[in-house]
Amino acid sequence: RIMLEITGVRVERVQEISEDDCIAEGTERVRQFARFGAAGKDLQYIVQFQYRKLWNSINAKRGCSWESNPWVWVIKFKRVEP
Repeated sequence: RIMLEITGVRVERVQEISEDDCIAEGTERVRQFARFGAAGKDLQYIVQFQYRKLWNSINAKRGCSWESNPWVWVIKFKRVEP
């Protein structure tokens, strides 16, 4: 069992997700692209593209595709040691 402390809550459109949040949501492997020279806007585009694929693989069948740009809850948390 793990304990989590909620450190922040906000609402935003899914397409407003930041590069850091994309990585936190499971697109970490795109950091590899940075090693091959991708930087700035190019890297941001690659990260968001990968997250869009992940989002659609989970949510598109339920009618919440990336293109529909739904409102989402963003919940930040940290692990609390007992």
